[in-house]
Amino acid sequence: MIRRKIAAASLAAGAILGTTVAVAPPANAMACEQQIGLTSWSGNVITGYGSLTGCPSSSTAGLWIQRWSGWRWEEVAGPVTAHQGYDTFIRFNCAGWGTQTWRTLINGVTVGGVLKVKGSNEIRFHCG
Repeated sequence: MIRRKIAAASLAAGAILGTTVAVAPPANAMACEQQIGLTSWSGNVITGYGSLTGCPSSSTAGLWIQRWSGWRWEEVAGPVTAHQGYDTFIRFNCAGWGTQTWRTLINGVTVGGVLKVKGSNEIRFHCG
């Protein structure tokens, strides 16, 4: 009886060693989320914000204000470091930029190496 169990365990170990196993990220990495707020403007100042929730206290992410160039998003301000548990704001004075489309972006790598990126709403207006 004992010999059969040892033989079965040896066969199972050999089968496992010959295969590739996908490893899921730790549970705390999956609970770690980035939050992005609404991008808004007043006068010539664009304001965006974001935060992290459910992440280890040492986690950070970057915030940027971006404009649409016609074929890609370009960073015009940032990065500002967003932290766990509270909103972090980023502002950009767009005076002289004319009519553009803007958004705020947050991105970072969580525990376990998972890259997360979120973009806010897009606003289009004239900066004088």
